[in-house]
Amino acid sequence: MAFNDFLDKVKETSSNAMDKAKDTTKRLATVNDLKSKIRGYNNDKNKLFTQMGMDLYIAKKQEEDIEETIDAFVSQIDTINIRIKNLQEKLALVESEE
Repeated sequence: MAFNDFLDKVKETSSNAMDKAKDTTKRLATVNDLKSKIRGYNNDKNKLFTQMGMDLYIAKKQEEDIEETIDAFVSQIDTINIRIKNLQEKLALVESEE
């Protein structure tokens, strides 16, 4: 009977280790996914800044009113910043679950 108890203990320990490995893998995948999304939004924001600079330069050279153009870019960038903040909060939560 002692041998069977030993086998049960090995089986339980092995099962617990597998469950922990699965949880760790899932958490790491989630962290990587969130970081990837944050990088993507930061790239989008940088592209908007570049586009904004070009558009404002052209509009100013052509003596156009640039207020609406500025407002549209600011709105888009603010939206991206909110998305990044939300993802960073989720990331902090996932990383704190160690």
